[in-house]
Amino acid sequence: MTLKQDDAVATQQASALLVHLVESHLAGEVQTSVANTKLKMSRLLAGNPACTFGLNDWQTATEADVADAIMLTSGASLNVDDETRGYIDPIITLVGIDRYAGLLSPYLRTGGANVLIATGHPTGLLEHYIDLGRALQVAGNRLLSAHDDGPTITAPTDSESARTVRFVGSVGCVYDGLSLVHSHLADYMEVMLNELEQDGERIDLVIADHGMAGAAIARGIPTLSIADVNDPALPLAYARGSHDGVFVIDDNLAPALFRPVTRYILQRATE
Repeated sequence: MTLKQDDAVATQQASALLVHLVESHLAGEVQTSVANTKLKMSRLLAGNPACTFGLNDWQTATEADVADAIMLTSGASLNVDDETRGYIDPIITLVGIDRYAGLLSPYLRTGGANVLIATGHPTGLLEHYIDLGRALQVAGNRLLSAHDDGPTITAPTDSESARTVRFVGSVGCVYDGLSLVHSHLADYMEVMLNELEQDGERIDLVIADHGMAGAAIARGIPTLSIADVNDPALPLAYARGSHDGVFVIDDNLAPALFRPVTRYILQRATE
């Protein structure tokens, strides 16, 4: 295939994914409302650990800073008449996906890296991470794990059971003794990173979301992340220049809807 033909195929793939993003509501009109995004922004600026994701950019940020970061990474304005609706610019999402694939590419081409993959969103993104992990292993990388079914990390509350980490398909997930659960907290990644560092393990790349990503970014570890439009801590880190590998998308739709995104990333990263 000639270079011109390669470019044509890449353009066709990008166009097809763009259509899918809009039709599936992964981008375009999304279920995350502007009202919810503004609520999470206010919690971030108040230092709520469920919204700071283990990062400290919020300490020196203003509402305008966060709004600008959200606009930069998602094309979403918070200055709208109808706050019950939500929007992510699909073209900006596609640009972010391409950037994510480009940063993943060296690991799939040369191998030899130690990679830690984790998610606070197992119902939406676990399959995506498992597929990336398999591709990384085939390319000769080593997938790390730590604190697998280890002691409690977060204590029980009136509404939650005690939680720790369980690895499924080489992906670290938050586990409450019965189920894999959703979490924004950085605590779980911080424990894993501490254990790996104590064992003398080199960590070359983290692939994650929520606080699982934020804790790694805070330590200066190269990180690829996925954020919803109401996860402003990661866009703010991108806007501040400490994190390149984020793309914004609805992160909790059916995994089947995310499969074209995963395929596209792997295609672009290995071309």
